[in-house]
Amino acid sequence: MFFSDFAVKHPAVITILLAGLLVFGVLAGISLNSEMIPPITQPKATIVTVYPGAAAREVERDISRLIENQMSTLAGVSELSSSSSDSYSLVELEFRADIDVRAKLPQIRELLNGISDDLPEGIDGSPVIYINEASAFLPVFSVRISSSMNPQDLTRFLEERVSPSLARINGVSRISIVGGSKLEARVRLNTQGLESRGISALNVYDALRNNNLNVPSGSALFRSRELSFTSSGVFKDFQDLGNLTVGYADGSYIFLKDVADIGPAPEPSKIRIRSEGRDYIMLDILKRDEGDTLSIVRDALKILAEIKDETRGAVEYSVVSDQAETTRRSLRTVFTAGLTGLSLTILIILFVLHDLRATIIISLSIPLSVLFAILGLFGTGRSLNLLSLSGITVAIGMIVDNSIVVLENTYRIFRKSGDRRLAAMTGAGEVGGAVLASTTTSICVFAPLLFLTGIIGVIMNDLSLAIVFSLAASALVAVVVVPWLSALILKPDGQIRKPAALRSLEASIDRGLDALERGYRRVLRAALDNKPFTLVCAASFLAASVLLLSILNISFLPPSDTGEFELYVDTPAGYSLERTTAKVDELDRILHEQVPEIETSVFYVGAGSA
Repeated sequence: MFFSDFAVKHPAVITILLAGLLVFGVLAGISLNSEMIPPITQPKATIVTVYPGAAAREVERDISRLIENQMSTLAGVSELSSSSSDSYSLVELEFRADIDVRAKLPQIRELLNGISDDLPEGIDGSPVIYINEASAFLPVFSVRISSSMNPQDLTRFLEERVSPSLARINGVSRISIVGGSKLEARVRLNTQGLESRGISALNVYDALRNNNLNVPSGSALFRSRELSFTSSGVFKDFQDLGNLTVGYADGSYIFLKDVADIGPAPEPSKIRIRSEGRDYIMLDILKRDEGDTLSIVRDALKILAEIKDETRGAVEYSVVSDQAETTRRSLRTVFTAGLTGLSLTILIILFVLHDLRATIIISLSIPLSVLFAILGLFGTGRSLNLLSLSGITVAIGMIVDNSIVVLENTYRIFRKSGDRRLAAMTGAGEVGGAVLASTTTSICVFAPLLFLTGIIGVIMNDLSLAIVFSLAASALVAVVVVPWLSALILKPDGQIRKPAALRSLEASIDRGLDALERGYRRVLRAALDNKPFTLVCAASFLAASVLLLSILNISFLPPSDTGEFELYVDTPAGYSLERTTAKVDELDRILHEQVPEIETSVFYVGAGSA
């Protein structure tokens, strides 16, 4: 065979290629993103338009239908749908699995700009585009923030100092701050003052609504350059707000400060973060689909530690949810299982062949095939997750088959001829075609899984791709690396010095294997002599397998223990936020009494539920 002959005749070339494989394989393994499972959503984008006060029929006629018709010309869209309700329009675009939604954003914005003049004037701002990513809904890292600052200062500090630092981490989609508090301008009208001046509360409301705005004021030509002007009407402080004109009477203007008390006040809370009877702020980090969970959480912890040192402990955090730890633990479990399988495979080969050099040849075929598979995953833009690692682990048993077949034939010829080079080329040449054919057959079993569509296709793609790469690499290693190593390190059994005890152990193992072979021959002979009975047994096992399949539990993904649990609480209708908070505090106290192992807990409390 050409490949094996070339490897034996040009060992230096193979050595250089394997050194390159080692370097680039390790670099690819380090560069691969690590996550629990690959993104399992189809590429989608949602266009949200707010039209305050409009009925659903108007929204459908004036907005949804217009955007839908415009987006129908966008290439790569597999499904287009819209939903219209009072004041809201949602247009969903589902793309083909091979489309990068972020690359389509400029085209979507360009199409929306093309119909901006046709949209109603009363819409709130411009249509907003949201990318529906699998990781855009659940945070990969959540921390509970506490501080000696007041809630408003802490919220401002998180928004202006902490959130921008975390958002700069590579792969982060957005930072969500939940439970914060901000100050707002509170205007308390003096009804007597309004009545005495003949001003209604509606007049004050209209004055507030129509002011606090920046209004375009046109343009002018200056030295051959066109300048744009804007009239600034935004209130800079409470004094500006108090000097707002709300009426005119008795020859003088009436200002807001004349008929109302103005001052700062915390804005009403819609949700509170409670734990152990205290209010906290939750900081959630969400990643993009291509983000690396482990590196994001590692960088986030580093930034939070710097913030804690910078504030001298005034801002503290407690980790509530860490998907990186769960991912790391799961990947470690699969990786340990793979190493265990690899070790057992090497021991069994040594146990059967009694030759350390031959065992080394087989043992090297496994990591080399895995490095090839990792390079393939990196080249196709995959990540290191449970499915891809499981595929490589499953393939380990099949990887060594090809190398064992080539090595056994090479070793048999080597024992007869005593020439390593001749044995390596002849042994690989005799069985190389059969090895490539059997590997191709195995690949054909898993390759169709690459063409599955939908969520099942997304999940199975990484698994099947890892197996296909591993099997293809194993065939290449069997016909190239095994002959190359065999020609270099094989040694006749008579030239290898072994202790008498070891040779006695090997003889005992050989006698046991011979006895096993004789037993297999008797069973095989009995099966061939009683063909009807053998067929009935085979049919019975097949029927039993089908029956047992019907009683197996079926689920999309198996349940996993991440060391976390969620509790949903519904309070009676009409419960205020304060009453719900009191019930949640009582429940939190009971939970800590009944489950003392709880390290950190948080409750998202809203009016009526938590």
